[in-house]
Amino acid sequence: MDTATVAGDAGSDEAIVVDLHVVPDPDPLPDPLPEPVDDDASLFEQLYPGLRRFAAVAGGPDGDPDDLVQEAVARTLRRRSLISLDNPGAYLRQAIIHLASNRRRSIARWWLAILNLGADRPSDDGRAPEYTSDLTDLLRLDSTSRALLFLVEVEGHGYADAGALLGLSEEAARARAFRARRQLRLQLREEIQEI
Repeated sequence: MDTATVAGDAGSDEAIVVDLHVVPDPDPLPDPLPEPVDDDASLFEQLYPGLRRFAAVAGGPDGDPDDLVQEAVARTLRRRSLISLDNPGAYLRQAIIHLASNRRRSIARWWLAILNLGADRPSDDGRAPEYTSDLTDLLRLDSTSRALLFLVEVEGHGYADAGALLGLSEEAARARAFRARRQLRLQLREEIQEI
């Protein structure tokens, strides 16, 4: 039996001695580790509540958490068994993040398409809007750069062969193709910003 000494009342020099009795807990807490499982269904039952909560946060207000969990599990099961994964919870959470990200990108593309369809309406002066084409962008390049990109990107020639056909060294052909691609990227970015 253990004892503890406690100070008495304020102003008193007396101490109180208390006997402490240790009583064993008849019902200890259960083991926090989940029971080992031997099939995918049991493992999924254990993981589902946490995965659903995670999907509700990752999917945002527009995403259905059950759909995200179901799609992540279905895609995983097409490739392998859940019990074969080292950490199936982490693997499925990562899959949910990727699926939610893909859905957000898909929705953004859909809205951009809707906005572009709205631009098809005639303008105030009654004319249909004009759209630039890839050919228009290519025509902004000088003829040698256009020919070089055609030979390298479309016909699959190496820089040495394409340069020889155009009277350029291999290094000059590489540098010219790099500058032409950069110019096309900048033109396309400007067009996207105008939309």
